[in-house]
Amino acid sequence: MLRMIYSATAAGAPRNYGTAIDQLQSDGEQSLQDFPKAQAGFALPEPALTAAIERWLTQRGPSTNPVVVMVHGFLYDPSQPMGPNSDSPFESVYGMPPGTQNSMSWLPLVAECDEHGGNHSENAIAFCYKSEAGIAEYGGAGWSNNYQYAVFDQAPLAARALATILFCLGSHNVTVRVLAHSLGTRTLSQAIRLLRARMPANLDRVVMLDGAEFCVDAAANFENCGFDVVNIANRSDRVLAIGAQQMCHPIRPTGSLESQVIGFDGLGTTDRWLDLQIDRQPLVNWFAAANAPDGIPYTIQAEAQDETHPFAGLDHWSCYTNDGNRALVRDLLFSDVMTVAQLKQHRVPSSVDSAAYGRFRQVAPPATPQSRMERQRLLYPTNFGGGGGG
Repeated sequence: MLRMIYSATAAGAPRNYGTAIDQLQSDGEQSLQDFPKAQAGFALPEPALTAAIERWLTQRGPSTNPVVVMVHGFLYDPSQPMGPNSDSPFESVYGMPPGTQNSMSWLPLVAECDEHGGNHSENAIAFCYKSEAGIAEYGGAGWSNNYQYAVFDQAPLAARALATILFCLGSHNVTVRVLAHSLGTRTLSQAIRLLRARMPANLDRVVMLDGAEFCVDAAANFENCGFDVVNIANRSDRVLAIGAQQMCHPIRPTGSLESQVIGFDGLGTTDRWLDLQIDRQPLVNWFAAANAPDGIPYTIQAEAQDETHPFAGLDHWSCYTNDGNRALVRDLLFSDVMTVAQLKQHRVPSSVDSAAYGRFRQVAPPATPQSRMERQRLLYPTNFGGGGGG
């Protein structure tokens, strides 16, 4: 597994970035590329990054498997040391079984190893970024909570490095696929936005789980993207129902189309996009009856079946912790016949039971305030710019 770690410098809100520099590093903390915080656009890969990817592909050898880029979600910090209470993704989703509980690890899902940590192969790129912060950091950027900072600042910044990695992989003779969960779907979506004019032809499939990306952003970023997107949604997911759609108020007003997220409300099926709501009974029955293109029965469940994750009862992680869901995700990533076109041809029940479903196209994503003052005036209107005072 190739580890790519995006290390960001805390510098307040974008208007205050100045000359601050973020870095993409390898596992050994070797700097691969600088990303000036104030430069929001796409950046071509620099020689050190290109060399690191080429070395890993050479080490990987003539594998016929796709390279899978993994993108984790909220509340991770790859700089933390490993340990029982670490927030490092290498302690959980990017951890190797049996040291990491197999149902928590993504490595068996991306063919990096089997469910017990055996049969190891070089198959995955673990993309990491800090997606949590203390009050001094998110308050210094003008936000009222940690999640706003992650959604509006940390994920879009990290997306620059992810876009550069995907572009660099595009110059090599490998098939590239992506697995993203929760906030990681926003990071990926923002990377796709940066790649719109230079989409790598070898990126052919994306699987997104319980996505926290806003539907209107996804509609704009993935329009005519040129690759398959399978969006696993779950209306039983209380993290998305309660948190993702309310913690960003009033930047994205609660209940507005602009606040809805793909893992809860879907997007609306197009030629290359497919919404699969795993707590929707027709879909559960369809997979159980072996109607999928590969003829395999899948037992998909929206509710967590064990307590591996400390907040399992919120059902935000069951998409990759339950055995049946894991089998489906693995085959969606690797099976030659589990394409969007083939799934549609086999009449998969593809929609989401949301009143907003399919209404997101042509709705422009609202701009994010770029200064601390603008953010404070929105978040605290009675204290900033709301009148009164003596």
